[in-house]
Amino acid sequence: MMIWTFALSAVSSLNIFLAFPPSFALILVSVILLSVSYYRLSKNVRLNAYYLLGIHIIRIPIEFIIFQLFNRKMLPIEMTFLGWNYDLFFGVTAILFLVFSSINPRILTSVLFKAWNILGICSLLQVVIIGILSSPLPLQAMAFEQPNIAVLQFPYALLPTIVVPIVILSHFHLLGKAITTEKK
Repeated sequence: MMIWTFALSAVSSLNIFLAFPPSFALILVSVILLSVSYYRLSKNVRLNAYYLLGIHIIRIPIEFIIFQLFNRKMLPIEMTFLGWNYDLFFGVTAILFLVFSSINPRILTSVLFKAWNILGICSLLQVVIIGILSSPLPLQAMAFEQPNIAVLQFPYALLPTIVVPIVILSHFHLLGKAITTEKK
């Protein structure tokens, strides 16, 4: 993970993605393949649900960073909490789940918690799709007046390539843990 982060940081800080945006599409495909491989390898590893839940708190400051990127005209409003990005909600509710699950751990196997994870995955995927469709790639389909150029630059290139996969994987692990624990 550290090698991947270092490599992405080096390439994005050299503005290679900005100079040739289609190269970023190849990175996104690599991220998907790496994430699926990691999930398969780590599916049976015992991970602490509280740590996995705590990961989602990072969504709060990131949403304010994304909002500042919108203000700097580096991405479209659709990618912010004023648009179609609900990550702020999931960051705040992660804190609530942490607090209430410390009182009653069964909350982490509840239907509400499972729904929260499924909706959290959908929300992240929605923002990823908006991000891709608004990027200056050959498949850009929206936000032509303000394309998503932030993710082509360092350090923001690490959002879809490192942060988003970690948060999505956390959702999958939490969901799997909730389903497995409920069956016991």
